[in-house]
Amino acid sequence: MTDDAKKTLDALTEAALERIVHLHSGSAVAQDWEAYEDWKASSAERRAAAERAELLWARLGPALKPRRGGGTVAIVAALAIGLGGAFAAGAFGPPGAFFADERTSAGERRTISLADGSTVEADASTSFDVDLTPGERRLTLYAGRLHVTVSPDAARPFIVTAGDLEARALGTAFEVEQAYDATSVLVTERRVRASDIRTGAQTELGEGEEAEIRDGGLLAPRAVDVRAATAWRRGLLVFDDQRLDQVAHEVSRYVGGRIVVLGDAGRLRLTGAFPTDDAPALLDAIAAALPVRVTRLPFVTIVRTAAR
Repeated sequence: MTDDAKKTLDALTEAALERIVHLHSGSAVAQDWEAYEDWKASSAERRAAAERAELLWARLGPALKPRRGGGTVAIVAALAIGLGGAFAAGAFGPPGAFFADERTSAGERRTISLADGSTVEADASTSFDVDLTPGERRLTLYAGRLHVTVSPDAARPFIVTAGDLEARALGTAFEVEQAYDATSVLVTERRVRASDIRTGAQTELGEGEEAEIRDGGLLAPRAVDVRAATAWRRGLLVFDDQRLDQVAHEVSRYVGGRIVVLGDAGRLRLTGAFPTDDAPALLDAIAAALPVRVTRLPFVTIVRTAAR
C-alpha cells in the first residue's frame, strides 16, 4: 500500500477522503461537488486536508475533477486514466513485479517445479524471479508470499531475497512474505539463516520460528503457530486477534486492487478462519464480523467504521 495509506489518517483528511469516495461512487450530484468545494474553502486546515486526500486518491485511482451525469461509465474511465499514474508511481507494487519470471494473479495459487528439483508454492498476487546458476540458486520475491521446499545440493546454496531480507536455506523448507509493513521468513522444516542486506545482521531460525525486517531492522526470531501461518496453502486465511489494516493486506491478494482502511477501522481486531476461494465473500464476512462499511469501486475498496 502507499505510504499515505499505511499511516493513520488525521480526522480532517479522513473526512475529505470520505467525501471524495462519495463523489466518485456514481451517486453524487452537482450539489455534492459544490458542497465539497465549499467545505474546502471554509478553512485553511480543511483545504490542506483536502489536498492530502486528493493526492492519495490520485495515487489510487482517478484524478479529482467533477463528473456530473457520467455515472459508472465515467468513473470507470477516470479510474483507467488514473491507474496509469498509479502503476508508474509504484502504488500497485514494485515495477519489477510486472516483468517477473513467475506471477500469480489475484486469487490464484500455483505450485511451480524448478529445474533443480525444488518446489515453490506461490500465494495469490505473488511475483518473483528465478536464477539458477552453477554456483547458487536464487529467487527474488517482488510481491506476495511463497513457500519453498528445497532440493538438497551442497554445492549450490538456495537463497530467497525480498527487499532487504535474504533467507539462505540450510537444507529446509520455508516461507518468505512481503507484508504491508514488514518482510518475513518462517521456517517450516529444519533451519534458515536470515540476513539484513543493508546492515549485515544475521540470525538462524529453527522449525516454527519467524524473523522479520520491520522498522529498519532485523528482529529477533519468535515462535509462531506454523499451521495457522501457512493456512493459505490449504485455501484458508486465519486471523487471531489481528488488526484490520493487516487483515486488509492479506485479503487484497485475493480480491484484487487496493483495500484502503480509514481511521479507527484499522485498529479493529478480527479473529476467524476464512476460505479464499470466494473473494467477494471475504469482504462480506469481514463486514458481518465487524462494525465496518465496505465501499467497492473499480480497483479500490474503501473500508470505514459503520458509524461514520
